Amino acid sequence: MHIIRIPQAGKAAEEGTVGRWLKKEGDRLKKGEAILVIETPDALVELESARDGALLKVLAPEGAALPVGAAIGILGDPGEDVAATLKQIESEAAPKAAAAPQAAPVGAKPQAAPVGAKPQAAPVGAKPQAAPSGEPPAGVTPILMPQAGQSMEEGTMVAWRVKEGDQIKVGEIIMEIETDKATIEVEAVDAGRLARIVAHEGDVLPVKVPVAYLGDDDAAVDAYIASQGAQVAPSAEAPAATAAPAAPAAPPSVAPAPAAVTETGRVKASPAARKLAGERGISIAAIGAGSGPGGRITTTDVESAAATGAAAGPVRRKLSSMRKTIAKRLLYSKQNFPHFYLRLTVDAGALFETYQQIKAAGQFKCTINDFVVAACARTIREVPAFRSRIEDDQIVEFPSVNIGIAVGTEDGLLVPVLMNADRMDFRRLASEARRLVEAARAGKMEGAGQGVFTITNLGMFGIEEFLAIINPPESAILAVGAIHEAAVAASGAVRAARVMTLVLSADHRVIDGVLAAKFAGRLKELLEAPAQLLK
Repeated sequence: MHIIRIPQAGKAAEEGTVGRWLKKEGDRLKKGEAILVIETPDALVELESARDGALLKVLAPEGAALPVGAAIGILGDPGEDVAATLKQIESEAAPKAAAAPQAAPVGAKPQAAPVGAKPQAAPVGAKPQAAPSGEPPAGVTPILMPQAGQSMEEGTMVAWRVKEGDQIKVGEIIMEIETDKATIEVEAVDAGRLARIVAHEGDVLPVKVPVAYLGDDDAAVDAYIASQGAQVAPSAEAPAATAAPAAPAAPPSVAPAPAAVTETGRVKASPAARKLAGERGISIAAIGAGSGPGGRITTTDVESAAATGAAAGPVRRKLSSMRKTIAKRLLYSKQNFPHFYLRLTVDAGALFETYQQIKAAGQFKCTINDFVVAACARTIREVPAFRSRIEDDQIVEFPSVNIGIAVGTEDGLLVPVLMNADRMDFRRLASEARRLVEAARAGKMEGAGQGVFTITNLGMFGIEEFLAIINPPESAILAVGAIHEAAVAASGAVRAARVMTLVLSADHRVIDGVLAAKFAGRLKELLEAPAQLLK
C-alpha cells in the first residue's frame, strides 16, 4: 500500500490545505493520474497517484489544514484491507503528539489548542470559550471549530445536524458553519457519543476552539469543561426547577418586533410573500416579525402591512460576513489593481444556433455561458499570463485552469470554482458548471480561493455590456453580455446579426495590452466557431 501525504511544496512550506478530492473512495486510478488538489501558501498543487490501483481510504476532508507529511489517504489494490496501514499511521502520530501536544492527530483536524496558549478573546456576541490548558482525559474528545482554509480566523455556527446524546460516525455531517466566503457542511473526524454542545446557532468563534465534546461519561465531560474555565450549559433534559426565575415581562411596545433573519442576514419570508411585497412596493424587512414559524413573513403579513402602512420608512440590518468580505475584497481590488479594459464584439450567430441544436436534440443540458467557460479554459491554457498573479515581488504562474463562475444570490455574490476546466470535455464541463451554480444558490460553495480567472454573466438579465472588478488575487475577469440582434456592416453591406459583447478587465501589473489583445482574439475565434469546443 501507499500512504498519500501532504507534500513539501517549497522549502518554507509547513502545511497544506486539502482543496478538493478529484477521486472518491473505491475509485480505480492509474499511475500519474491526479487524485486531489492541495493548497499551499504559494501555489495549488495537484497530487498524482504513485501507482496503479484504487483510492482505498480518504483520511482528510476537503478544507482540512494539515502539517507537511500528514497522512491524508491510502492507495492500494482494490479490496485490500487497510487496517494494518491505519495502525501504522496511528503509531507514527503517537510520538509526535507526545512531543508536541499542539500538533493535530495525523489525518484529522487538531483536537486541542497548544499547551500554555493564551486564551483568545471571543468576538462580541460570542459565548466565552477558554483555550484548553491541558490534554482532555481518556474518553473525552473535543470537536473544534474547523479551519476551512488558511486565511480563516473565525466561523459562525449556523446549525447543528445532530443533538446531544446522538452517536456520530466519521464522515457524518454534524454541523453547518459560515465562513467569510460561504456556508459549509462540516463532517465528523472522530466517532462517538455527542455528550455536550457548547456553541450554539449564531455564536461566532475563533478556529480550533471547542464547539462540542464527545464522550460516554457526561460527568467526566462536564468536569473537563469546568476545568478549562467554561460554564457547562444545562442540557435540554435538565429539570425546570434549576432554571433562574424569569425576568418580569417588559411592557408592550408600540413598535413592531424586528423581522426575523437567517444567520446570513436575510429576512425570513416565504417566496409568495416576497413576490407580493415586491408588487406592492413594500420593504419586506420593514414588516417586522411574521406570523409564520420562527417569525417567517407570510402573504397575510404583507397584506396587513399594506393595509396599515406599517412597512413605510427606512430599514436597517446588520451586514452579513459575506457582504463584509465582498465589500472589503472588491474595494481592495479597485484601489490596488491597475485595471484596464478591452471590449470585443462576437458574431454569435453560430454560437446561438449550436446551443439551440443541442437543446432541441435533448442530448444534454447546457447554457450559452458554458460555451464561454469552455472557450476561456482553452484560451487561458494557451496564454499563461491569465493564470498568473502577483505575490509579493514575484509573478506566480499556476498549472491548472480553475475558472470561477460568479453567481448572484440574495445574500451576496458567490464565486464557486470549476477546477481543471481545460481538461474537461464540453458535456462534463456543462454538467459540472450547473452543479456548482445550483450548490452556490443553496449557499454551498466549492473551490473558494482556488480560481485563476473569473467569468461574470449578466446576459440573462438583458444587460448588453458592463465592466467588472477583478476578483483578487486573480489578474483578470470577463464580463459577458446578452446575445442580441444588431445591424452589422461587412463587405460594404449591412445585415442583421446576433452579436454578444464581452469586456475583459485585466491587471496591468501582470498582463500587458498585447497579451490581452491576443487573449481576446483567440476567445473571439473560438466562440465564432463553437463546433470546435464540442470536440
